Amino acid sequence: MSLDDYSGLIRTDRHKKQIIVEGGTRVRDVVELLFAEGLAFAALPSHDAQSIAGILSTDVHGTGKDWGFVSQSVVRLKVIDGKGDVHECEPADDLFRAAISGIGAVGIISEVTVQGVDRFNVEQRVETADLPFVEKNLDRLLEENDHLSLYLFPFSDVCQINTWNRTDKRRSILGDLREFVNISIDALMVAWVGNFAAYGGWLRAFSSLAYGAKLGSHLGLESNKGFNRTIYPLHQELEFTVPFEDTFGACGRFIRLYQEMYRSGGLPYTLFELRFTPEGHDSTLIGAGRERRSTWIDLVCNDARGFERYYAAAEEVIKEIGGRPHLGKYCESLGKADLARLHGDNFTRFLDLVEEQDPERKFANPFTRRLFG
Repeated sequence: MSLDDYSGLIRTDRHKKQIIVEGGTRVRDVVELLFAEGLAFAALPSHDAQSIAGILSTDVHGTGKDWGFVSQSVVRLKVIDGKGDVHECEPADDLFRAAISGIGAVGIISEVTVQGVDRFNVEQRVETADLPFVEKNLDRLLEENDHLSLYLFPFSDVCQINTWNRTDKRRSILGDLREFVNISIDALMVAWVGNFAAYGGWLRAFSSLAYGAKLGSHLGLESNKGFNRTIYPLHQELEFTVPFEDTFGACGRFIRLYQEMYRSGGLPYTLFELRFTPEGHDSTLIGAGRERRSTWIDLVCNDARGFERYYAAAEEVIKEIGGRPHLGKYCESLGKADLARLHGDNFTRFLDLVEEQDPERKFANPFTRRLFG
């Protein structure tokens, strides 16, 4: 069901710094509505093209030591169930927790009340370091930065460190243009040069050469411009969480899997993005970052020949290590039994709410039937 024609501002509560929007409103448009009131999201994930209902239905996350999820900026939802009844719910309610990451199975999120904060700038840095250094100092890096993510690469010990910190400094001159140029260069390297090297069998030599020469950047940007980076190349993403303490052990397995499969040929260019969310996330029943301190491992493949073969093998490893899948990303082989094992009583409660809210399964589709029965 598309909510594209059900979007826009319903009303504003300036005293509480809140706005109420229709569920189909794109996040980038919610940003502009907040902006008009001198407000912003406290933090954002790396993209803003989804509707606000969609981004909550997949419990989309950002990264940081104290902040993780868009749902943290939501104080109220309206949900229309399969019988046509409208329910208002708040973060403490089970229906709210089922709607967050419930991929629409308990109903349509029709209205969202967003809690804004005063507009602010962020200082964005992109730099590289040796992977052993990052592994040794990860706790310190997370503690010293409001938001941090990492890029790891096959056949290379170079790690890209991305940080975002609130700042009182002014925005950089031509900062938006400079960020566009940086993103465009990354797109050129990933989509064309990287894929050419991957299919040509030169990725091992390309990786150490390219990442060793990669230039960093340091920009002051409006918060929404800093948090969001447009990804131009067509790509696929398979994402899941592991406990924070398992970060590098798990990453090593998926990087080695790619390297081993690469020897037989036919894999597209791939990188590995790591994001981090804190413990205590209890506004979801089946979200991948639920309750525990988590590392999100995102296997990002160019949308080209061979990615399905790697993802099929990777999903088997995810099952083996107990990784929790991000249901808004590539998810082809996990099913109801996997989610029951991963989420236990929370999954049982979720299924009870699906039965209560949509007894005739009007919102079901092949994907939800595989996951929820």
